[in-house]
Amino acid sequence: MTNSWFKGILCGLILLASSQASAQPAISQIIVVKSSDNSYFNQSIETLIKQVDRTAQFKVVMPQDLHTVVETGDEQQIFVALGQSAAEAVGRLDGGVSAFNAYLTEEQSRNLNLENQVAVLLDQPLQRYLAFCRLILSADSVGIITEQVIVLDPVQFDLLQALDFGLNQYQIDPLNKLLPVLRRLLARNDALLMLPRRSVYNRDTLKGVLLTGYRNRKPVISYSPAHVKSGALASIYSSPVDIGRHLATLINRQLENPERETRGFEFARFYSIRTNPRIAAALGIVLPAERELRSALDRLQR
Repeated sequence: MTNSWFKGILCGLILLASSQASAQPAISQIIVVKSSDNSYFNQSIETLIKQVDRTAQFKVVMPQDLHTVVETGDEQQIFVALGQSAAEAVGRLDGGVSAFNAYLTEEQSRNLNLENQVAVLLDQPLQRYLAFCRLILSADSVGIITEQVIVLDPVQFDLLQALDFGLNQYQIDPLNKLLPVLRRLLARNDALLMLPRRSVYNRDTLKGVLLTGYRNRKPVISYSPAHVKSGALASIYSSPVDIGRHLATLINRQLENPERETRGFEFARFYSIRTNPRIAAALGIVLPAERELRSALDRLQR
C-alpha cells in the first residue's frame, strides 16, 4: 500500500513537471548581426542586452558567420541587423524571419526593400529637425537638398505654420551639381539643414559643404555629431545608446506578443543634441545650452 501510494505521488509529480515544462514558452534567441566590429555597434548591443527581457539569449555574429547560428526548431529566433551589410545578409535568409534593422537611413531602407521587417532609422522625424532649427536659430527659413521632393504631411505643414518658419527644397541630380545648388540655397535661406542622404552628403562632399556654409556665414544644422566637430553649428541625432533603447523597446514588445506584425520603418524615437560654441561665436550666434534646447524641444513635441 505504501509502495502504491509512493508510485502514485511520483507519477503525479512527473506529470506536473511535464505539464509545467510544456506550458513554458520556448526560449527566445536574439541573433545580432553587426556589419563590422566598431564601438557604435558594440554600445548599442550592450544597451540592448541590458534592456531586453532577461529570458532571451543573445548571440552576436558577423554577416559571414550568420549561417552558423540559423536554426530550425522550437526556439523563437529574432534577428537584429546593424548596418547595411548585416541587413543584406539577414535579407538573404529564407522568408518568415523576424528581423529588426538599425543604422540605416530612410534612403537606404527604401533601397534595400526590407519586406516584413522593421527598420529603426537614423533619420529623425522631419518635424523634429524643423523644430530644432527654429529653436536654435533666429531665422526665417532653412533649405534642404534632396534627390526627390519631400511631400509634407499635415502635421509637418501645421508645425511650419505654427513656428512661422519656411522650408525650401532644392534638388540635386547629374545635371545639378551639389555646390552650385548649395550656393543658391545659402543665398536664399538663413541656414542649411542636412538630412541623412548618403547620395548627397558623403566623404567626397562633406568638407566642401561645411566650408561653403562657413564662407557664406550661414550655419549648417546636421544629423551627425561628427559633422559638428568638422564645422557644423549643431546636430540632432540618435546615439548608439539611443538606438539600443529603441531596439530593446521593439523587441520586448515582440517577445510579449510573437504574433505581432513587424514591418515598415520607424524614425528615431530617442535622440541626443550636440552643438559647436566655437562656430556659433564665429557666426555671431548665441546658442542656448544643450540641456535647455533639449527641454524646449521635448515640450514642442508633446
